[in-house]
Amino acid sequence: MPALSDESSFYGSENETANLEEQVSTYDVDHYWTHIHPHLYSTIQHDRLAIQAQAQASSSTSPNTPSPTTTTTRIIRPDRPSPNEPIPTFLARLPPSTTPCTSATGPWIYIQSPGYYAPETHIPDLLTQGRRALEHYEEEKSVLEAQRDKPSTLAKDKSGLTRRLGTLRQNLEKRIFAIARAANVVSGKWMLFVTPDKVDAVWGVVAEETARGELGSGAKVSTREDGEGAEGRARLVAIYTRDFGDRGEAERVVRRLVELGVVRRGERPIYYKCDAYTYLGIDGRNPWGLRASLFSSRDVLGERT
Repeated sequence: MPALSDESSFYGSENETANLEEQVSTYDVDHYWTHIHPHLYSTIQHDRLAIQAQAQASSSTSPNTPSPTTTTTRIIRPDRPSPNEPIPTFLARLPPSTTPCTSATGPWIYIQSPGYYAPETHIPDLLTQGRRALEHYEEEKSVLEAQRDKPSTLAKDKSGLTRRLGTLRQNLEKRIFAIARAANVVSGKWMLFVTPDKVDAVWGVVAEETARGELGSGAKVSTREDGEGAEGRARLVAIYTRDFGDRGEAERVVRRLVELGVVRRGERPIYYKCDAYTYLGIDGRNPWGLRASLFSSRDVLGERT
């Protein structure tokens, strides 16, 4: 790729230029083509017009003129159902147990609820402001911990500083949620970890329900990984809801999963996580002490631990 010319540089104040350059450096191109581009109105409209044009061309063909191809499904993308493709055909074409992540499908197989269109999001803003919030928390946390751990600090003062650290962490959580809303990154998902021998059956139930609009806004399942230790590794099935703040919708989805037998009461719970945390790399081992999931199926269903 040729080097960019000086004309490609940003203009404005130093702060504005630095901010724009930071957003460019953190922009996830793969995420755009995987999660955003397929759901843009222009993409959807293009696919619909192409299907309509194909239908019109077929109807205008003389009945005595043989068609060079007689396919009923046009493959748009290798990682989700094609337009008008029956769900059983889609499931047979892309079984997660055997579909390799190194194929054209990639690491995930997707399905979307009918009538759902992904909203416009601002991922660079989330990443830039979210990382700043995390860095600011780390700085304040270090100051408080240094004060608390001084040998000269009295026991009662240590307790007060420990409480302040807890409040600081709670404020960080609220700040990240506010940043996520401002960036319109408000989706969340229930996460099921399924053994490879059961993933096809579980995914089949989730895909069928999602396609009928009876579950969440969409779902995805991880494909097969190769390499040492990958054969028995659990697969992730994620069922999405539109808004992590809508606990009622999350509860409806998990109760439906119980009805379907995908989630069982009294057994190991599943967890709900907001996508903003995923983008920011906030997992169960995060250094900020944040709880990676917002709640569990046990919390929602009122089960005792």
